[in-house]
Amino acid sequence: METKNDKTPAKKWEKYAGAKKPSMKRRMEGHDYFDRGIYMITMAIEGRKPLLGTLHGEPTVTEGDRIPQVTLSAMGEKVKECWMLIPSFHPKVKILKLCIMPDHIHGILFVQEKMEKPLGKVIEGFKIGTRKAARELGIMQTLYPALSEQEKKSRHTAAGRTHGKLWEPNYNDRILMHKGQLERMFAYLEDNPRRLLLKRQHPEYFTRLGTINVAGIQMQAVGNRFLLDNPVKLQIQCSRRLTLEEIEHQKDIMLYQAHDQGAILVSPCISPGEQQIATAALTERIPLIVLLLKGFSPFFKPQPKYLEACTEGRLLMLSPYPYQNEKIDNMRQRCIQLNNIAVTICS
Repeated sequence: METKNDKTPAKKWEKYAGAKKPSMKRRMEGHDYFDRGIYMITMAIEGRKPLLGTLHGEPTVTEGDRIPQVTLSAMGEKVKECWMLIPSFHPKVKILKLCIMPDHIHGILFVQEKMEKPLGKVIEGFKIGTRKAARELGIMQTLYPALSEQEKKSRHTAAGRTHGKLWEPNYNDRILMHKGQLERMFAYLEDNPRRLLLKRQHPEYFTRLGTINVAGIQMQAVGNRFLLDNPVKLQIQCSRRLTLEEIEHQKDIMLYQAHDQGAILVSPCISPGEQQIATAALTERIPLIVLLLKGFSPFFKPQPKYLEACTEGRLLMLSPYPYQNEKIDNMRQRCIQLNNIAVTICS
């Protein structure tokens, strides 16, 4: 029986992970955040204010002064300093990577052995340190001027109010569990400034289009909606039972038809075969409509292999589902639904 004095790690963990949080800020259910593991942490400045630095450079430049990069502000330097001090307070935590963007940060932490406190306490300490630095720099007073007593009472309920703590509440973590994930995350963080520059230069293809009607279905959309107007659209659908030779044969047929007919390819890109054909289509600059399984996160960014296609208007991403962070229970049914939607779009 649980008692008020039960201080075991499992019970303490329930305090931090038991309550579900919305969207991207939710912790992984059942994961022991005291335990060893590699985590990519993402935190955003409240209101997405660009307090941490200035982005500059050219997305096509790969060397010299014009490479995509962020020049840190005084606050950005303090954030970097506080992040690098984490092992001083938590010796079991090793810093693997830090990427500071103007309005958010990504950091990869390696918890080398089981800790006495959960990961959330590590992040909480970092936030406390950066808030102290922001007060010393005069940033907190500028961002959150003194409020009247009535305003203080309504702060947490009034629409548009900030909570006055520098960072948005909570944080997002991604637990790296599979081979190759760490290298991909390093590459993702290194490429972050370039991707943001591309997004700023081509906002029309990265802006959410809201809910649009696609083949009689209401769907959320990001990308070039005019791809739907193309009269020739071909569905990519590959069973997981296909051999590598059969997938290669189907890929050759699809790419030939796309080039020959000027077609748009359409697919949820779920099975390995569908992903392989979609990647080949992007490489050959064939336009693509992708149906997403989990909807769009609040600060959705296209995955790296979609990025160039987005900037050139060769990609449209659609989803009939609201965003969800947790595992999909009815995965098979959802895959069937998306493939049926792909058929409808192509017909």
